[in-house]
Amino acid sequence: MSTGLYLFSNDLRISDNALLQRLCQHSERLIFIYAPLNSLLGNSQNGYVKQATSKCVRTFAGQTLKQLAQELSHDGHALYLANNLEQLVRIAEEHKVVDIAIADQFGWNERKTICELKRQLRGVNFWHKSNHTLFDKDQFAFQIDDIPTTFSRFRKQVESSVGVHPTLGTPLHFPASVECDLSLCTDILKDSQQLTPWFSQPPQTALTHYFSGSAPSRYKQTRNALWGDKFSSALSPWLANGSLSARQMYTALIKYEHKCGANESTYWIYFELLWREYFQWLALKQGASLFTFKGMSDTPPQTSFYPQRYQAWCNGNTPYPLVNALMKQLNTTGWMSNRGRQIVASCFVNELQLDWRYGAAYFEHQLIDYDVASNYGNWQYIAGVGADPRGGRHFNLTKQTEMFDPDGEFIEYYGGESLALSEPDYVSWPQK
Repeated sequence: MSTGLYLFSNDLRISDNALLQRLCQHSERLIFIYAPLNSLLGNSQNGYVKQATSKCVRTFAGQTLKQLAQELSHDGHALYLANNLEQLVRIAEEHKVVDIAIADQFGWNERKTICELKRQLRGVNFWHKSNHTLFDKDQFAFQIDDIPTTFSRFRKQVESSVGVHPTLGTPLHFPASVECDLSLCTDILKDSQQLTPWFSQPPQTALTHYFSGSAPSRYKQTRNALWGDKFSSALSPWLANGSLSARQMYTALIKYEHKCGANESTYWIYFELLWREYFQWLALKQGASLFTFKGMSDTPPQTSFYPQRYQAWCNGNTPYPLVNALMKQLNTTGWMSNRGRQIVASCFVNELQLDWRYGAAYFEHQLIDYDVASNYGNWQYIAGVGADPRGGRHFNLTKQTEMFDPDGEFIEYYGGESLALSEPDYVSWPQK
């Protein structure tokens, strides 16, 4: 009997999963394993010592994996957890796995992990497909190495020539299950953190809730707010781990437009999906340079690393109340609005003169919607070393406060009152 292994990574769902459907049709027995590909080799993309992820991140990941495990259990399957490459290799060899299916990856470390897995399992067939994007690579009129260097050029090309494929249902048939001596994903959630009610619901429920009211028709007017009821779709955590596909969100958007009408705001939701799409394929092109100090630029930024300033920013103890409140929101909830992320990143790079990579790495460990391409791509954008023809972004913190928290309610709620920041000792950092 042929045995297949489906390796879940950034696609934690069984619906709208063409790769899973193909493996189900091809295999007589099937093993389901989740593996955190970013950490299987034991090092991070940027070469720094990896920090522990926050409780919010672990809680959100745990509840998502539990839901996936429950869905698989309805078809008689268990979802196992592999913590290192050795476990994956051992399981594949013990059970004589013929085919391994894993979604395309866009992070450098994740891709290196897959290359090493292939090297150690040379006799196994590896199947790939992009489960994390709106489009497939072969839909583009350009090669990935020739992807436009600005988002506006990418958007214009894609909007005029590329369509979104229809979503798929769940597989009609699951092969027989295989029992493995690995930990079950249902056992991994031990030290949980209370998440906001919105992020505690299943992905499809959140998707339905957002598109059931009138919020999408006001999105362009509300999207820059810092908080509030449905000011944003707040679907990014499920998009990031793939429990909700970009195509499922796009399909829900089109259904909403057919029912309630299309306007500038509903288009802007698609516009933001295209931004996310651009960062994925750009990350694939950039490879390791997504994590280097000068990024896509010819020259590095004029910043360095000041440990006290960095700690003050992380803990929300800077001289800037709005930045403090936003960082405390992040540390408490695991999430922050898009405008908030731009504000704190601009402060990090411009006011505090810090190496952008440290801010990106902190976000990596704190955000429940961390996505390697979007996170590092956006930080490069703010720092002026990414896909931005204007050379970075510098937000006026006083003006941002007046615009988005004029009454100080957000700052008061999260305790962002200004604290003095002593001048730190200068610590140099290699400019790569």
